[in-house]
Amino acid sequence: MLKLDQLYEGILKPWWLKITVVGSCLLIAFLAISAGLLPALGFALLPFLFVFLLVCIKHPYINFLFLFTTCFFIMGIIRYVQLPFPSGIVVDAVILFNFAVITINQAYQNYHPHFKLPLFFLITVGWTVYCLVSVFNPAGTLENWMVTIRGIALYICLFQFLSYYIFKSVDRVKQFFIFWATLCLLAALKAIGQKFIGFDTNETIWLYTSGRHTHVIYSGIRYFSFFTDAANFGCHMGLATVVFSILAIHEKFRSLKIYYILVAALTMYGMFISGTRSAMAIPFVGFAFYIISLRRWQFILAGAVAFLAIFGFLAFTTIGNSNADIRRMRTAFQFSKDASYNVRLENQEKMREFMGDYPIGLGIGAAKHTEEGDLLYELPTDTSFVFIWVETGIVGLVLYLLLWFSCLVISLYYLWMRLKDPMTRMLCSAASAGIAGMMAAGYGNEVLHQFPTGQTVYILMAIVMLCPYLENSKNNEHSIR
Repeated sequence: MLKLDQLYEGILKPWWLKITVVGSCLLIAFLAISAGLLPALGFALLPFLFVFLLVCIKHPYINFLFLFTTCFFIMGIIRYVQLPFPSGIVVDAVILFNFAVITINQAYQNYHPHFKLPLFFLITVGWTVYCLVSVFNPAGTLENWMVTIRGIALYICLFQFLSYYIFKSVDRVKQFFIFWATLCLLAALKAIGQKFIGFDTNETIWLYTSGRHTHVIYSGIRYFSFFTDAANFGCHMGLATVVFSILAIHEKFRSLKIYYILVAALTMYGMFISGTRSAMAIPFVGFAFYIISLRRWQFILAGAVAFLAIFGFLAFTTIGNSNADIRRMRTAFQFSKDASYNVRLENQEKMREFMGDYPIGLGIGAAKHTEEGDLLYELPTDTSFVFIWVETGIVGLVLYLLLWFSCLVISLYYLWMRLKDPMTRMLCSAASAGIAGMMAAGYGNEVLHQFPTGQTVYILMAIVMLCPYLENSKNNEHSIR
């Protein structure tokens, strides 16, 4: 069988390029004259798509970044482009493209012959299997199950598997973090532009129609960048703040350290202007988990004092209340004054009255597809964990919590007992702290299954589990292949 490099170079030999260029120019000119500009432009892009396909086959990592970018921007794009099908279909197509690429790539080179899937992936598969079997839940419907199963179960399995395949070296993971940092920087700058420059026409239409009740509030506008909504944006910015702050602490290269600091600062500001109170839990819990992972009582003591001081400032003072963003964020620590929090507690109490009769839930998809007379009619789930509870029951909630807690426990085991290399420890501590923060956010808001926040968390989970393999490959002076 030919080597992949030989195939790659053979297709792009000069004489092939000459024939392609001449033939394409003639056909583009014909299409432009006979059919118009758009068909000609579409055909003109085909050579670039063909080259992109070849590059992806040779470098699956490029295709993975394309998938991540698609997840990042797809919900913003549909504000401007009306697709004839659900936006998730686009992501599904790119996922299938990724698997097709790695299958072709694997046929030409044995990419990971010595790598074994970690135990955590089996836990993930267990959760996915439970959700797949729930199609037989008599309380649910097949239609609702088919619409929801991808986001709630399949993506967590697929994104982890792709990550295990793609990240074969520490440098590759660092490149991903730099790429993600750039996307987060763009997201933060977009929100800052919305605040100081204004919204464009499509954003304004969305803000005063679909987002009117949740984004135009007494304290002002909640900014959402190109995300689905301000809650998703704010939580993702909180996640980025934690991860890139920790990476900045440990990064040795000065230019990259400065870049991470800049990204962390701007994403923190983005978190504030989103007006998402549950996002405040992410840095609190994330940094607390990071300090615990250091296992040094000096840092734990200093961190506890710092957290108590910040909590006291936000919960028991009115300093800075002239700023609408600070005033709204402060209510996250004053539960008795948080009307939406109390409404959520009331809704959860109503759900408890009937959820005892449904140990395996009301069926996947039931929470978002209610009609008058349904048990969940006009009862919003509001948080990711309540969403899991009502759709998969107490059994599903226990399995889902097991997945999250096992990830955090395994990460602490790696950091305390197994990992020695400073670079690998940096990656593991940053990723696990972000996961811990997002788990707290999942209790306060329904963001764990939204693009791109959910997919980012799944990738971070895989990075944590890969750290021992990455360290071994680095110590052996070769990548995992």
